Amino acid sequence: MIRLRSIVQVGSGGLDAAQDAIGSQADAILLSVADARVPLAEARQQVTAVLAAAGQGEKAALVVVNHPKTRLLRDDLDAILSPLVRGVLIPHAVEPQDVRDTAVYLREFELRRGIEPGDTKVFPVIDTARGLLHAEQIAMAAPRVGGLVFHAARFARDIGARPEQRGDRLAYARGKVVAVCRGLGISPLVTSDGLELTYLAEQGFAGAILPDVRYVPTANAAFAPGRLVKDRANAAVEAYEAARAEGAWVARFEDEVIDAEAARKLRHLIGE
Repeated sequence: MIRLRSIVQVGSGGLDAAQDAIGSQADAILLSVADARVPLAEARQQVTAVLAAAGQGEKAALVVVNHPKTRLLRDDLDAILSPLVRGVLIPHAVEPQDVRDTAVYLREFELRRGIEPGDTKVFPVIDTARGLLHAEQIAMAAPRVGGLVFHAARFARDIGARPEQRGDRLAYARGKVVAVCRGLGISPLVTSDGLELTYLAEQGFAGAILPDVRYVPTANAAFAPGRLVKDRANAAVEAYEAARAEGAWVARFEDEVIDAEAARKLRHLIGE
């Protein structure tokens, strides 16, 4: 799974605006064809140009596409999908069918363009109460779902709350997104203004969408597991592998039980 501690959002400035992000230590850049303030044809052209530059710079790229119900998604993917696109974000994901519809279109163009089916990950954006209510079903709607993105500002507007990145108002929503993702072994991601990254990492998020490259070093440090955490994970995996070699299905490790799913999550943690 691609590491996504820091995802820098690239605005509508095209290739010139994207150069700093491409040259940064960010794990990925985020482009969009879903901003209604930018003419659609222009947005698709800009994304294609930036993707080519990102590919030369070996920078992973994600793209926000239009929601399936806009009837623009298929043309979006026709215009931008290539092996350079590591994943797409679905804004306003409110039901599992949003993911399934996107997956059908992705498979069509993956097969046409020689991309391994399923390689392009889907990241539904949870930005409404309806989306949060169905978060588990949305995350399980297709094997290619790589994580959920919690959009705090949009979610706050939807429920009539004041936006926040830390505190009690959105704590339940943040916690549910994290719990669903961690339970399924996918990445819980969050939008951020860059000022509460350590707090968001402590809440269990794996990475953040950032407004500027200035926040990349902080994000990379905040969302990287510490040495002691990795050492303990390594020890737990070793205990599991030793138990399996002896014919047991699970391992006893300290006061925990390590089964196959726990070992898989720990290996993912070690790789972060």
